[in-house]
Amino acid sequence: MRVRAASAALACAVLVAGIAPRASAQSAADDFVRHCALCHGLDGRGHGPLAEAMKIVPADLTRIAARHKGQFPSAKVADVIRNGGGVLGHGSSAMLAWGLYFSEKHRPEVGRARIRRLVHYLESLQEK
Repeated sequence: MRVRAASAALACAVLVAGIAPRASAQSAADDFVRHCALCHGLDGRGHGPLAEAMKIVPADLTRIAARHKGQFPSAKVADVIRNGGGVLGHGSSAMLAWGLYFSEKHRPEVGRARIRRLVHYLESLQEK
């Protein structure tokens, strides 16, 4: 039953993300909630509503710097957002879980700005 509820929540989130306005002033926190929080949780610690239904526990995004000797790897994080980073739940670069929202194909400047904004947001979540 939990898996079915989680699947329904994901389907709703995907639908909402697909029809939501793409305002350029949208905040990085909004991007995070829309594209990351279902798995990683609102606090980024990996306890989102879909986490229980997943075979692989979502990463704690507040510990990225800690896993990289105290340095936040901005370029690596941007690559994960851009291409999925080989993370099973993110999908492949051909079919990312968040669709074309962070794509640099059609409007490169918009995609790069969205990625940069989310990378900065993730950096702000790091445990001190």
